Amino acid sequence: MSNSSTLKVNLSDDHLKRVSRANPIQAIEELIWNSLDADATKIFLRVESNEIGNQTIVIEDNGSGISEKQASKYLGFIGNSWKATKSETESGRPIHGQKGEGRFKAFSLGRVVDWESVYQQDGSFYKLTISLNSDRANEFSVSTATRSKVNKTKSIIRVSELNKKVAVHNFDELKNKLTQTFSSYLYAYPNIEITVDGYLIDPNEAIEDVSEYTLELEDVAGTHQIKIIEWLEISSKQLLLCKNNGTVLKEHKFQPNRVRNLGYSFSAYIISDYITELNSDSSLDLIDMDADSKKLLDAAYQQINEHFKTKRSNERLLRLQGWKESGIYPFEENNDPGVIETAKREIFDIIASKVEDNLPKFANSNHKTKKFTFRLLSQSLENNPQSMQAIMTEVLNLNTEEQNEFAKLLEKTSLSHIIRSAKIVADRLDFLESLNTLVFDHKKSLLERDQLHKILESESWIFDEHFALAGSEKRLEEVLNIHLKILGKRCEDDSKVLINNERQGRVDLMLSKSVEVRPGHKDFLVVELKRPNKKIDNDVIGQIMGYAQAVNNDERFHKSNCKWKFIAVSNQFDDIAEMRANNIGLPKGCVHQENSIEIYVMKWSEVITNAKARLKFYQEQLNYEADTESSMSYLHEIHNEFVPEEIREQA
Repeated sequence: MSNSSTLKVNLSDDHLKRVSRANPIQAIEELIWNSLDADATKIFLRVESNEIGNQTIVIEDNGSGISEKQASKYLGFIGNSWKATKSETESGRPIHGQKGEGRFKAFSLGRVVDWESVYQQDGSFYKLTISLNSDRANEFSVSTATRSKVNKTKSIIRVSELNKKVAVHNFDELKNKLTQTFSSYLYAYPNIEITVDGYLIDPNEAIEDVSEYTLELEDVAGTHQIKIIEWLEISSKQLLLCKNNGTVLKEHKFQPNRVRNLGYSFSAYIISDYITELNSDSSLDLIDMDADSKKLLDAAYQQINEHFKTKRSNERLLRLQGWKESGIYPFEENNDPGVIETAKREIFDIIASKVEDNLPKFANSNHKTKKFTFRLLSQSLENNPQSMQAIMTEVLNLNTEEQNEFAKLLEKTSLSHIIRSAKIVADRLDFLESLNTLVFDHKKSLLERDQLHKILESESWIFDEHFALAGSEKRLEEVLNIHLKILGKRCEDDSKVLINNERQGRVDLMLSKSVEVRPGHKDFLVVELKRPNKKIDNDVIGQIMGYAQAVNNDERFHKSNCKWKFIAVSNQFDDIAEMRANNIGLPKGCVHQENSIEIYVMKWSEVITNAKARLKFYQEQLNYEADTESSMSYLHEIHNEFVPEEIREQA
């Protein structure tokens, strides 16, 4: 270049390569920041291309330019930028750069960088050009300044001979990316215009909402804020680290699972004195490894989550109010719905919201159709919460991420389990109430095997939560065969098992523990149900002891590998049974205990009371009280064919 001088950059090639490293978007952002730091109010960016690909990247601005003196004094040094001693531009705007590295980021775009500058000095305007080449990154040429024909300051940077990746890079999202980076700045300084390939970035068009919060950090000096900008059309979830003056330094990747994905598009700007300090120390890249930085990031994540949690809650309230006002909401007004109802409503509200958002036909449906749809959804949720997954997937056509989020809601959070578990507890409380009615109010009409026994076949939890129904109405030798099968051993001896050497025994209900106590060892429960109006007396005790004796004396069982508990149940004891059920030194109701056999006699009132005691904690948490109506409703729904005729007639 004629009338030019070559200046050296006093850094090694390795250092220059490091400071010039950036992705294409970051490099363009740095060049735009240079324009803003030069007090530019109008910045034009264009990517010139042809059928082969991108050819040149041009950034033009109306900033103050760079003088010949400034070029000679500062461009040869990194860390000696004129910005290092200033925090504001001449017009009072915050300065982004301080290290003098930004211009070298242009090398990540292309091999040749030409910089044309028009500056003002002593009332006159001068023009000079600066040329840089990545082949000789440690030197640059500066032309001799000449009088400018244009009496306006400006800068034009042209990056040519683009790198291969940049030449084929798709810059379609460039406008959106730059909007996210500079919107906070443009929002604060509305007189500044940035135009990208003919499109003016207008933050007001892209921004849905702006919220600012102060972050309180213990033992971390300085002021710390977070600004959350929510976007209308831009799809983004972005965290940006900013100096205390609000200028963006870099994007920071969200740590996994720290921010809940609620579907909002936003950019969060952490504005902090501490980030300014880290940047000055060239340690911003180590922000995840620093204790004080962790406090800052933790506070930011917490505030972001809280912000969108509140936003989602407010949106739901507005939507919910609309449903109620239009009369399509399927739940009645209730100021104290309890845990079960609350869980149902929470899941329903989420599903119904998805229906509105994802089914355009629903929004255009008439009132009757909407009301019917919501009623069907609520009934599906009531009867089978897991069916909601199919609805969300097959009906609403949610994308994979949304499907996974909803599956996580149903499977890994408590809501669906609350509904399922709460329904089990509520049904059990209703059953206990109805059983109390059956055995005490209708004992004359209740038959042993046809009714009470059949009902209890599917309600065996009442005796012990750890036992599951294994067999019913089996001759005692069949019970022994079941025992042998579970233990994994068989014997070819099929001889009858006799009780008192006289007759075959029968049991009404047999329950086996669902889990081995330890490998090869099982616990068994044998329940002898008596008609509620049949008192337990010495004969009944003898009968159940006969069962126990038959098991205990049979050679086909390894007594060391099994434990048996026998129970006879009815409404009343005679005096002898009452005395034997209260033996000193034995658990209440235990009439015999030796080695692996226990024999109990129990009243139905005790069985029901013990079962209620096991459910008491859950009942209190669910705020559920079984009444006659709910309990008899459950009885008719589940066990109607076994209910005495006189009760069915009352229904």
